[in-house]
Amino acid sequence: MTPVIQFTNVSKRYNLGLTRTSLPSILSQWVKPLLGKQGNATDKKIYWALQDVSFAMEKGQSLALVGPNGAGKSTILKLLAKITNPTTGKVEVNGQLSALIELGAGFHPDLTGRENIYLNGTILGLTYKDIHKKYDEIVAFSEIEEFIDTPVKRYSSGMAVRLGFAVASCIEPQILLVDEVLAVGDASFRQKCIERIKSLLRNGTSLIFVSHDMGLVRALCERALYIEHGRLQASGTSAEIIDMYNRVLEKKRVEKMNRHDGGMDEVNAGIEVTRVDILDVEGNPVHEARTNQPLVIRVKYTAYKDFGKSNAIILIHRSDGLLCCNIRTHLDHFPMSIEKGEGEYFLKIDPSQLFGSMYYVESWIMNADDSDGIAFGASEWFEVRNSIQGHEANMAVFEPNRAWGQNRISQNERAVARPTA
Repeated sequence: MTPVIQFTNVSKRYNLGLTRTSLPSILSQWVKPLLGKQGNATDKKIYWALQDVSFAMEKGQSLALVGPNGAGKSTILKLLAKITNPTTGKVEVNGQLSALIELGAGFHPDLTGRENIYLNGTILGLTYKDIHKKYDEIVAFSEIEEFIDTPVKRYSSGMAVRLGFAVASCIEPQILLVDEVLAVGDASFRQKCIERIKSLLRNGTSLIFVSHDMGLVRALCERALYIEHGRLQASGTSAEIIDMYNRVLEKKRVEKMNRHDGGMDEVNAGIEVTRVDILDVEGNPVHEARTNQPLVIRVKYTAYKDFGKSNAIILIHRSDGLLCCNIRTHLDHFPMSIEKGEGEYFLKIDPSQLFGSMYYVESWIMNADDSDGIAFGASEWFEVRNSIQGHEANMAVFEPNRAWGQNRISQNERAVARPTA
């Protein structure tokens, strides 16, 4: 079977520095070498966004591109969408491709939403008749009927994404490219987009998905590629690549902690954080927890002198870099005093209410007026699973305690409540 996507030894180079595109500048760049003159040093700097990347993708597969910012993931999508061309190597795409790479990509700002639907559909190779058949479905999916005849330049970023995703998905492409845009918009529309992607996958559409949201990657993609510094580091199932990525994040977290520790030792010698632990209420270490489970964050320290009045900060970070909680003893009016010797402070969160994802905790010991950090430490990664099965992981920041209710209004009550003329 012929792959729908084939990357063969693909590299992409960009020139860094000031790019001049005026006619005099271009002529000057041609003439200087003839006169034996050298250009500015900045004109010669190059950056390899991709280096010797090869992979193939079969029809109906779902593939995630995983890696840190600047790894080259979006460059791969732009090469597939023919927004740019490879410097070396070969990119083959066999099938109708629809790309949702940037907010409002392919939209003309002065045209209305209605006009942009037809424009985008035409660019994607559909006839006017085909677009007309899909028009009502696209508008209904986007949920912006009221603004469909408004110029797109007046749309919010969320409205642009709604319309862009509606066009990209409702034409039922053979290949769909999605890059981070699901991070924009409300949770209900994100869930709607995810269900739409799953429907396309069931119908044979191939998906390449870029996201820092590992919950979405796990939910949508069978396989994944790990990319860093423009090179393909590994390929495998989504679970395998997510585990690898988490190990990389852990290594970087430890390096960050060591840098902070070094700075604290040099500047504020006298106290150090020795451990940050995530525990259950019985004091046992926790590596996996449920949203509705209480958690205890315990910070141990050693003080080599008396500090007296002090403060503490607890920060909870999600694996995509989002800071979920910033909890301070100073703001909670909790008195802390640090004397010479070993000690610990702890924070109980009952329940954690964190939504399903990977997390780690940082803690700072602050001075008396909470203006300067004097010691720093971080926990290992721990995983939170949603308390109710079926939730999409990473679709939110927290899962609140809740109680549903419903009242039935009787006919008599309705009659009493009806306004009189």
